[in-house]
Amino acid sequence: MTYAPHAALAFALVLFAASLVWAAASDFFRYLIPNRVCALIAGAYLLAFPALALSAWVGGLGVGIAALALGTILFARGWVGGGDVKLAAALSLWAGPALLSGFAFVTSLAGAALAVAMLSPLRRLMPRPAGETLAEGLRQPMPFGVPLAAGGGWVLTQHLASLF
Repeated sequence: MTYAPHAALAFALVLFAASLVWAAASDFFRYLIPNRVCALIAGAYLLAFPALALSAWVGGLGVGIAALALGTILFARGWVGGGDVKLAAALSLWAGPALLSGFAFVTSLAGAALAVAMLSPLRRLMPRPAGETLAEGLRQPMPFGVPLAAGGGWVLTQHLASLF
């Protein structure tokens, strides 16, 4: 019995988890999701290939491409940031068709919670983008990488459960 596929998946999941924390922290504190984070999440998906069924791997690739296409349209309209689009596409690879609805649900719940926090006095505790005055605080952008990372965390737990 060979354990190489499970070892590859375990390593990929550790890389995935570390990248999620990096993405959320970077977007929360700097309103920036580095391209390296999205590349690490997508690269970790490639590393997990030996442990995934071919249909699940191809399905994830299809969902990731569709998410990137939809996100590009939303970015072109100015509705979302480019980092959010790349992060959502990379996370959609991992979600695939089987986990996409759960990923979207957890992400939307986390996004709603963050929006409520930003509308409350807790908003003052959040860092503001560089150059923004206190009066512009109500127009503060939402670091949507945080809810995306929460949804990605849910996807991560589903993949971890497959190891046991």
